Amino acid sequence: MGKPSSALMLKQEKQLFERLTQDPSVIGELYDLHANELYGFLLKRCGHKETAEDLVAHVFMRLLESSTTLKWQGVRIKSWLFTVASNALTDHFRKAGNRLADDESEAEQIPTDDDPAWNTEVVIEGEKLVNAMRTLSERDQQILDLRFFAGLEPMEIGGAIGVSANHASVLVYRALARLRKKAVVATA
Repeated sequence: MGKPSSALMLKQEKQLFERLTQDPSVIGELYDLHANELYGFLLKRCGHKETAEDLVAHVFMRLLESSTTLKWQGVRIKSWLFTVASNALTDHFRKAGNRLADDESEAEQIPTDDDPAWNTEVVIEGEKLVNAMRTLSERDQQILDLRFFAGLEPMEIGGAIGVSANHASVLVYRALARLRKKAVVATA
């Protein structure tokens, strides 16, 4: 048996959404479905376990606060959650003054030489990419976050930011072009 069609998935999402607006306890189901993925997304972006946990909690608190006033817009709930997470992360970095963690206890453990999946060159290139990404506009960062860290498809990104799937694809392409340009400048 294959993967459910996107129309079926969207119908199920709408039913879940309608239940959410009537019964806030449905947030528990949504938490079970999406919390780990949100946590991974936020941890990759901020590199700090406690901050990622706090931001996941913030996302679900926002959902709880909005649950009775949300309106169905034909977009998966996951898109809304990742948009809120991306915005919360942007706010976090803004409040922190875009500083990286100074204290080793706050920073995510950097892989060691005995971890064959990582090496120094990969870590350095990753740092360059993260630094280049931070120089992009907030919208470009959000679009790239949603596409590559959250793994959303253009249709979901479009729904999350209020544009068509085709326009979302163009925005991703343009944001990547700007990131490439900044990454090349950073390595020169």
